[in-house]
Amino acid sequence: MTSTAGNEKSHIRVLHRFVLALASGILLGASFPPSPVHAFAYAGLIPLLVLLESIEGWWRALRYSYLSFLILHILTLYWTGGFVVGKDVWMMIAGGALLIVHPLFYVLVMALYFLIRRRLGLLQSLAALPFLWVAYEYSHALGEFSFPWITLGNSQAYDLPRIQVAEFTSVYGISFFIVLFNIVGFVLVSKIAAGRWTLRSGGTRFCIAVLTVLYLAPWAYGKISMGRAETTGNTRQVSVGIVQPDFDPWEKWSTGASSRWASYDRQMEHLMQATKSLAKDRPDLVVWPETAIPFRILLPQNEYYLRALRTNLDSLQMPLLTGLPSTLFYDSANAPITATRDDVRKIYYDDFNSATLFLPGSPTGAVYRKIVLVPFAERIPYAGTFRFLIEPLKWNVGIGMWGIGKDTLVFFLPLRDGSSTTLSSMICYESVYPNFVREFVRRGAEFLVIITNDSWWGNTSGAYQHASYASFRAVENRRWIVRVANGGISGFVDPTGVIHDETKLYTASTLLGTIEPRHDQTFYARHGDVFALFCSGVAGLFILIALIPHRKQDAS
Repeated sequence: MTSTAGNEKSHIRVLHRFVLALASGILLGASFPPSPVHAFAYAGLIPLLVLLESIEGWWRALRYSYLSFLILHILTLYWTGGFVVGKDVWMMIAGGALLIVHPLFYVLVMALYFLIRRRLGLLQSLAALPFLWVAYEYSHALGEFSFPWITLGNSQAYDLPRIQVAEFTSVYGISFFIVLFNIVGFVLVSKIAAGRWTLRSGGTRFCIAVLTVLYLAPWAYGKISMGRAETTGNTRQVSVGIVQPDFDPWEKWSTGASSRWASYDRQMEHLMQATKSLAKDRPDLVVWPETAIPFRILLPQNEYYLRALRTNLDSLQMPLLTGLPSTLFYDSANAPITATRDDVRKIYYDDFNSATLFLPGSPTGAVYRKIVLVPFAERIPYAGTFRFLIEPLKWNVGIGMWGIGKDTLVFFLPLRDGSSTTLSSMICYESVYPNFVREFVRRGAEFLVIITNDSWWGNTSGAYQHASYASFRAVENRRWIVRVANGGISGFVDPTGVIHDETKLYTASTLLGTIEPRHDQTFYARHGDVFALFCSGVAGLFILIALIPHRKQDAS
């Protein structure tokens, strides 16, 4: 009888822990765009922290932590595998691997928290957790394996007043606030649940006061700063046209030679007709999306297409910023080890996902080559080291193995009123990296452009998440952003993060908007990730102290 009762209690305990782990994953996952309940993130870690307090062993702590973050990944990144749309085998394998493997990075954070909890005590581990979290997020935005898509602060992209502090701390400051709020909430919940505090006790009132300040202070600052940002007194304006062609990305990279060039002709005709429809309003700039020109138009053998494009632009007197592939050739002595060899011509070459600005009456100018590439989808991480993986893992949908660009680029744009401005273009995934985008502003870009193709995954969360993250880049740098996507979402993002004239997914559209170039620089634009670096330093100190041997454990 005793054994049966013990087994029943054990099953109840396991079920209780399982529910807590699921609750954390669901709350965190449900807070990310396009979900409107972004506030769930402020409670998302509380069930997991309660769970970890009921566990002694490492294996159980890591196992339940993994479950929580697996649920987070399934809810936020289910779309990456293209399991519903496209159903490309390589995409499904890569997306599935991401869902299964990437939660381990978050488990590492909780493992360090658990280490500090066992070596130094509960109070110290709670104090360390916000710094550990930000240190992880910052470090995970470095290197070719980086994937900062679900940085915790990104969950608040729709809560524009509370993200205005990002002009000082970037998105990492929002993550810090969220984790800190969860910690105070955990203390409040655990003390009341243990019967140590009542609803009227001093500790309860103090925690509620702290939670109130943590939630309302960023909102109050945001409201004030949004009003200030909207009244800059800037009278300079740039008229920008957007072409959203809505080409099927799978058909776009058709492999049959005859069908491929027929498709290219149709795409170029559509793009030019849409541009001509905007020309009557005489915009200062028209923008086409990522790889809008899907072939190597800059190479001599495609001079016919380039000349036709330039003739149209010259007749319209229309500057055009567009995405396109570009190619660099090397001899055998200077070729990167990842370059492709052309056995016929005995040369090596790299293709790049690129953007360039065509100015009427001017020769083709500088080409920006994408620097931050999507791991595996656009390039095998550290391909120079793992060369044997290049061919087996190459995704043969027109974008198997892009080269890595070397430098940021600021374009000079003459305006119709005789003045001029400067801009920079990020390509797709690059816009998720705060410090990377900031570098364009630091180098003098007065407004920013994001060109992308988010049409690979159907009407799922990915396109909405990507579009919403542009609000962070606008706030961090106080810059207008022109966002142009092949099949949506396109629009104009103002310096407070508000997206204007937002297009629908999977519609062919043209937009005309007016933006204001700015030359002032925020604290973040000038100084970068000093907040994240400070958090990383503090986290390192906590870990170092926890690793010092023979420290007395605090069981509190």
